[in-house]
Amino acid sequence: MLYQKALTLLHLPDNPQEPTGVTLDKTSASVEVGKTVKLVATVVPDNAEDKTVTWASSDETKATVDKGTVTAVSEGEITITVKTVNNKIATSTITVTAASGN
Repeated sequence: MLYQKALTLLHLPDNPQEPTGVTLDKTSASVEVGKTVKLVATVVPDNAEDKTVTWASSDETKATVDKGTVTAVSEGEITITVKTVNNKIATSTITVTAASGN
């Protein structure tokens, strides 16, 4: 009986800590065609077991994103979305402007 109580006290949660949210360091930014801007995602809580995120651009003809680096392709406004493994999201509005001197 004592052994059974000890096991109960030592029982670890069945579910590892899942992300409860994600934020971006910039909720909006402007970038010139041909240049880049870096977005940094922060998954919370700090002890989340899987902090993997995926990135997406709402229009890759205007800007692409790879691991948070947004590359401006053509003028316009797009939304960059970052998503955790359990579908928590954060977004940033990116305005792509004409390259200087054009």
